[in-house]
Amino acid sequence: MSRGLVELLERDGAVPADLLRAARAAAEQRSVPLERALVDLGADEAVVWRALARTSRLPFVDLAGRRPSERLTSLLAPEAAWEMAAIPVATKGEAVVVAVASPEKAVLADTLQFLLDRPVTLALAAPTPLREALHAAYGPPPEERAVEEDGSAEGAEEAPIVRLVQRTFQEAVEARASDVHVEPFQDRVRIRLRVDGALRVVAEHPPEVFPPLMSHLKVTAGLDIAEKRRPQDGRIGLRVADRDLDVRVSVLPTQHGETCVMRLLDREANLLSLEDLGMPEEGLRWFEEVIERPSGLFLVTGPTGSGKTTTLYAALQTLNRPDKKILTVEDPVEYRIRGINQVQVRPQIGLTFARALRAFLRQAPNVVLVGEIRDRETAEVAIQASLTGHIVFSTVHTNDAPSAVTRLLDMGVPPFLIATSLQGVLAQRLVRRLCPECSYDDEPRPLERRVLELEPGASVRRARGCRVCGNTGVLGRTGVYEWLDLDEALREELFRSADGSSFVRAAERSERWRPLRLDALAKARSGITSVEEVLRVTRIRAEEDEDESVPAGVEEDRVGAEGSEETKT
Repeated sequence: MSRGLVELLERDGAVPADLLRAARAAAEQRSVPLERALVDLGADEAVVWRALARTSRLPFVDLAGRRPSERLTSLLAPEAAWEMAAIPVATKGEAVVVAVASPEKAVLADTLQFLLDRPVTLALAAPTPLREALHAAYGPPPEERAVEEDGSAEGAEEAPIVRLVQRTFQEAVEARASDVHVEPFQDRVRIRLRVDGALRVVAEHPPEVFPPLMSHLKVTAGLDIAEKRRPQDGRIGLRVADRDLDVRVSVLPTQHGETCVMRLLDREANLLSLEDLGMPEEGLRWFEEVIERPSGLFLVTGPTGSGKTTTLYAALQTLNRPDKKILTVEDPVEYRIRGINQVQVRPQIGLTFARALRAFLRQAPNVVLVGEIRDRETAEVAIQASLTGHIVFSTVHTNDAPSAVTRLLDMGVPPFLIATSLQGVLAQRLVRRLCPECSYDDEPRPLERRVLELEPGASVRRARGCRVCGNTGVLGRTGVYEWLDLDEALREELFRSADGSSFVRAAERSERWRPLRLDALAKARSGITSVEEVLRVTRIRAEEDEDESVPAGVEEDRVGAEGSEETKT
């Protein structure tokens, strides 16, 4: 279907070739239909849907500014019309012509024929005018009508579902949650908050709450409420407890309905300074020296949610002086920093990381931040910028610092470019802090003694759980770090490395690499975090006693597949 649509649009010249290429890439990356990607990137919706109708061998009906006759629309109940996103628009002999927005709606023909008790012919209409026609003919969707018809004196804003959503966001902000999970099951709807990296259940509701709840969230996030078979992404802007939040919404179809994850970003949050990040003194001195270099590429790596963006923002705040021009390109702009020019990536209009970077070079910046290096084009433009007198910061997703070089090589970046531009790599994880209110000194267990290599008579800190930490024993998170500083020997090795494996081995033998486990163990010995957290974020393995096992929940941090969605430290 998409191939035929592309060929038709190319032949008719209805859509520019570069827009078609961008839409095909966006459709594949986001798992959305090509026609939707085209419209998101700025193509005329009516033009695209006319072509889609031709490739689908369906008639096209232009509903823009039109309202079908009441004689026809009365044939279909409002609930059924909204549920199927279909509206009768004309008659053709004995048959009723029913407009739908997708060729895949052809499976509804038998259902519509049964409901209308007449033969049915389907026609294709563009989604926006179709929705407007449904509104004009049947009023708002049932879930919106339920809000409007709520009997409370406060009106729609006090409707039960709206109050539930407001209360959930309020609880999330008060709990310092990074995201909210709405999950449907056969017998209940579960709402969980992720606090300090761990999920906790905060509410469960009967299953009949789910349809109006999801419809409200999707409408608020600008998503298609009729689409329930494909993943969707959207955004909500709201104000909670005198704070402006940007909520990124991800909807995914599951066995019992669509699960929804909402990531909370407080754009006005107070950013951390370098000293507040929790780096060891030696690492902090190295980091401060590297970011003050006049040119070169500096990478921060780690899994999704490991605080990479927070670290880079701390560096930008340190460099944010009147004598320096700083430009950032991000997806999204997570925090606003006064005095820094920040650009939001907009793929739908062709504003990608690489394109923004090229434009940056004409703005004569001193410091450039690229939210994430995802492909060869972005990597090569970033390296080119670093070789022409700019210090460039960016992130990649790898498990350790030496592997960042391997990732660039895998993208197809020549080794000599990496060797001449890369200044250093910082890798990090976030570990949960022991609650200072309820932590206490205790006798170490055998596993803790072995992992921390404690002397006889040494103690460890552990926490009971209290009101302050919500009886979890942990309160907040801090970073653990490793770093790799490239010297001439490592650059020479990189020049000779064909696949990066020999470079990684050389880096791990080098005194220029300080592994993550050293910082993690130091923080556990000082009582900042626990051995369980050390085992979770490092590759340390210890022989266990027969009567002792590694505590539940201990596992390696995962590397996220996409995005640069960082959790605040």
